[in-house]
Amino acid sequence: MRSKKTAHRTRGYDARMRTPPRSELPEVLAFMQGLWAVVHRMERLSKQMGTRSGVTGPQRLVLRLVALFPGLSAGDLATMLHLHPSTLTGILRRLDDQGLISRTADPDDRRRTSMRLTSRGTRASTSTRATVEGAVAAALARTSDAHRDITRRFLEQLASCLDHEVDRFEK
Repeated sequence: MRSKKTAHRTRGYDARMRTPPRSELPEVLAFMQGLWAVVHRMERLSKQMGTRSGVTGPQRLVLRLVALFPGLSAGDLATMLHLHPSTLTGILRRLDDQGLISRTADPDDRRRTSMRLTSRGTRASTSTRATVEGAVAAALARTSDAHRDITRRFLEQLASCLDHEVDRFEK
């Protein structure tokens, strides 16, 4: 009978290694491993941003979108970010509490609010140094237009497939 260590070696896995080589993983698992690495690093940098500047990655994204589209409604912002409105409510509340955004109720529909950056919010949204946005911008700068387009289309396709799986569970 073979030991577990020997059984792993016959499949090309050396137990002394921390992880098997990516080349030995099925393609879908290797790809998912890469996605999880990106998600983990984005979350880690987001937490560091929150500690350093008081604004996390998702909060900064909201600030940047409000800067680009002053008067944007919370509902439209939730749609843009593919977030449930209740998830966005917490982000907006924290930004409002920090004095980074101002929210104004729509006079025609009190349930609808429009947002603008405060002067403090404008300052918080300008520098991209040591931000998730800065890292993404650096990666985009190193990538050809053709590869960016292919990646964008693939991510849209992946999001659609994930939505399909979610819909299957909700039925």
